[in-house]
Amino acid sequence: MSLLSAGDWEDAGQTPSLQTSSALPDSIEEERLIVDACRQGDVRAFERVYREHQNALFGVALRMLGGQEDAEDAVQTTLIRLYRSIRNYRFEARLGSYLMRILINVCYDMLKTRKKHSQVEIEPVEPVRPAAPDLRLQLEEAILTLPDRMRACFVLFAVEGYAQREIAEMLDVRIGTVKAQIFQAKERLRALLADPDQGERAR
Repeated sequence: MSLLSAGDWEDAGQTPSLQTSSALPDSIEEERLIVDACRQGDVRAFERVYREHQNALFGVALRMLGGQEDAEDAVQTTLIRLYRSIRNYRFEARLGSYLMRILINVCYDMLKTRKKHSQVEIEPVEPVRPAAPDLRLQLEEAILTLPDRMRACFVLFAVEGYAQREIAEMLDVRIGTVKAQIFQAKERLRALLADPDQGERAR
């Protein structure tokens, strides 16, 4: 499984072959104009922000939450929170990074709520495995078994291509924590892809 071979996913190296959809960033000056328009209540400006960032936000939300409906809800909640907090945005980070930070917090809230409502014991069902599993699908499923913060660090770094320092700012943690979480995520994913049954036991 060369997808997770040693040396992958370093800062200057390759990222996993997961589909990404980050929009190309606007110039900083253009971004300021868009934010100013949003602050003045320009609906078209908010629509532009939505169009330019929805795919990247949805991709991260889907990998954090594991379901399309939940991911769509997370994106909508993120944009509502942006609308309510746009006047507090100070251009200390690019708008995409600011949105991603809101999204991750929304996902954390949703995951906490989900855990509170998942106390009822469910009879386990023996999984049916295909003869030739899709490695990308297998990796997507393995990512969902990672702890919440570890999953966020890995997805933002390896899938969305954010620098570790940016991730530290988004998640309000030390850069050393981000590096450790990414390293541990890689190790777990290598082990899970080598033995998929670990993922079932971890749930």
